[in-house]
Amino acid sequence: MYENRTPSQSSLKETYFIGKNAHFFGIHQQLLRLNLLDALPAFTTKKYTSQEYFKAFEYASLHTISIKQGCLLMRAMGKKAPSPEQIMKCCRKNSAIKMTEFVNKALACQFNALPKKIRQQFRKSGIVFIDFHKDCYYGDRTNPHIRKSKVKQSTDCFYEYLTADLYSKYGSFTIAILHRPPKVKIPLLMKELLHFIECVISPKIIVFDGEFAILDVLNFLLRKNIKFIARKARTKRIKEMFRKIEASSEEISIHQWQDFNMHSRWSKTKDISVQICPQRIMNEFRALIKSTDWKISTKTAKKLYRKRFAIETGYRDKHKFQIFTCTKILSTRLLFLLFSALLWNCWQSFLIWEHLLTSYYRNSLREKTIWFSSTWIIYFLKKMIDI
Repeated sequence: MYENRTPSQSSLKETYFIGKNAHFFGIHQQLLRLNLLDALPAFTTKKYTSQEYFKAFEYASLHTISIKQGCLLMRAMGKKAPSPEQIMKCCRKNSAIKMTEFVNKALACQFNALPKKIRQQFRKSGIVFIDFHKDCYYGDRTNPHIRKSKVKQSTDCFYEYLTADLYSKYGSFTIAILHRPPKVKIPLLMKELLHFIECVISPKIIVFDGEFAILDVLNFLLRKNIKFIARKARTKRIKEMFRKIEASSEEISIHQWQDFNMHSRWSKTKDISVQICPQRIMNEFRALIKSTDWKISTKTAKKLYRKRFAIETGYRDKHKFQIFTCTKILSTRLLFLLFSALLWNCWQSFLIWEHLLTSYYRNSLREKTIWFSSTWIIYFLKKMIDI
């Protein structure tokens, strides 16, 4: 029975490598077939289709060059491409609000177009990582959409985006992007971001850093029955707890969950009950925070929170797919960021498929090995019985 189902080892290797390449191009072809720019009327003109605009954006994003360079290079190679002026004109016709909705719908369409096995990986875990993504800006400092902070030595101005990444043990997938205006508070952003996330998947666990661990956000997640893990900065009450731990000779309370009451007079939610775990990192105390009704060991919680640091690597990888630009138009910036996220998602989907394919054929080889072993054991037992 198993011999008919399982191919030989050489054919397994051939199928494995062919399957990898075929699936990588398959994921990219699915992205092209979606024809995402067709949802924006500005990108369908008499001379060029939305698909041709899409390919121009994708070419510039893959080579990390400007739209002008990308269009000129495509035309030099004999490919049909719109002019840079025409592309930028189409970008200006869309408002920032409309572009935000389009970006998140496009990411949702890409996720729903993935193979069922890859989608199951994300839905099974239900883990979402949330963080801010900074895009450095070198233009006019009076731009109303930028924020100011010391990010790099060359500039202190940047666009900031709130991003949500689905996580599985084999890879990540960017599912939502939201621009952070200078004067909008984090709880309002979180509600809007969660709306875009829930259009695609029902999140079970959300992991974020201390910037999001404020009372209004935590209360909102608790009302939604969503579990969370965060590492809180040293607030006044947490500092008092750390001082008591340092003063006591016993360290029984370290690396254990303890009930903790957070309160603030500045937020709408005045107090909230959570569980906190003090831990010593580089001779300094840090605090992990989780919801009280979630039973999880401190070891597992630390491992899960540690996975969040891979987001920074993901941001660097997305910048490798980012179109070079100096524009200050927010809708154009969002569109350029979308293309870097789409291409990064293609790569992550390919890596996830590669792991799934590897595990499948490893199990098939193991299954065949077990079958041969059991066959030989039965053969020798029969020989012994005959003797």
